[in-house]
Amino acid sequence: MKTPFTQLGPRIRLGLARRPWIRWVIVVAIAGATGLTVAQQLARVDAARESWTTTQEVAVAARDHAPGDPIEMTRIELPIAALAPTAVTTPEPDARARQHIASGEVIVAADLTVGIGPAAGAADDTVVVPVSDPLVVNAPIGAAVAIYSDGLVLADSAEIVAVDLDVAFIAVDPADAPLVAAAAQLRSASIVFTR
Repeated sequence: MKTPFTQLGPRIRLGLARRPWIRWVIVVAIAGATGLTVAQQLARVDAARESWTTTQEVAVAARDHAPGDPIEMTRIELPIAALAPTAVTTPEPDARARQHIASGEVIVAADLTVGIGPAAGAADDTVVVPVSDPLVVNAPIGAAVAIYSDGLVLADSAEIVAVDLDVAFIAVDPADAPLVAAAAQLRSASIVFTR
């Protein structure tokens, strides 16, 4: 049984044989589309090459920094393609390290805190509560902790932002802060390291 589609192939071949210019139009269209695609890819390669040759001056740690240390830095030129969008060009004069920064590391905004005191090292959406615990004398700044009291979890996700002798300053969620502060006042709060 013949259908209109079974006769379509022979009709196309016959039409192309009678009109060879149609074949050339198709060849030229494919060649043009291929040339346009190649030109676009070459433009992308040129843009990537340009991003590696265009440089920007950024701040780099001059030495290893512990959390809370004042920033000592040098400035170097690096390719823009190798830089994080938050790379710092000039830190604030009173900026301090929020976390460990290795010597030679590019300083980014998340590495810095401005101001003094325990709250300066905390994230913006947290509250800092002091908790006395004799086991935190040498606790590392930035350590993830949880706060327990009398078998209850008062804050399951917190961070040590400063330590002064046996008092740890803990950044907690604002909703957890009242319970943690009350337990700290009664000296029933315990700090548990979670990582």
